[in-house]
Amino acid sequence: MVQSRGVRDGHRLREKIEVAIDDRQVAALAVGALLLLAGMFALGLLVGMQIARRSPQPALAGDLAALDEQRANAQRSAAPKIAVVPEPRPAAPKPAAELTVAAAPARPEAAKKEVPPPPTTVSVAPARAVVVTSEAPVAMPEPPADPGKYTVQLGASQDGADAARLAARAAAVGLKAYVAEARLPGKGVWYRVRVGAFADKDAAERFRRDVERELRTSVVVMPAR
Repeated sequence: MVQSRGVRDGHRLREKIEVAIDDRQVAALAVGALLLLAGMFALGLLVGMQIARRSPQPALAGDLAALDEQRANAQRSAAPKIAVVPEPRPAAPKPAAELTVAAAPARPEAAKKEVPPPPTTVSVAPARAVVVTSEAPVAMPEPPADPGKYTVQLGASQDGADAARLAARAAAVGLKAYVAEARLPGKGVWYRVRVGAFADKDAAERFRRDVERELRTSVVVMPAR
């Protein structure tokens, strides 16, 4: 019995020791973790301070203005000085000597121009009314009583004056031309200028050649009726 109690007490002591050891280990681990976090925090602060020192600090607006002014002064002092020579002004022209103008002798009064007398009034008679009368009919040579079977026609026109002029032209070279009036249905009145009266066509053709030689124009042989 005594031995069993001793064994039990030994087991309990071991369990207490093991529990105590475990508590100490946990406490040590906690302290170590805290120290590690503190070291990391301190290291972070040191690194941040070093970075802040190395980075250039932004200059203030006043400092920038002062720096700009210093640079401008330095550039002005370094620039070579240029001597400004005043440009010589041209001398003022001397006043010209006053010219003495001799008074022109008084001219005699211009002779009065003769004024022509006013034109005399001309009485203009009123214009007489001109009465335009119709042109007198042109006299045309009449055809012969027997015109034959064939004749030589010089031309034809609806204007009687043109026909009369053509007949006068033929008469000027010695031909006895006449004007025959023909009324054609749908075409009106035509004036045919003809010359000669022949019984056969051959005689009319021979005469046609003579007429063309005299008048220097082409004519035709046609039936007289």
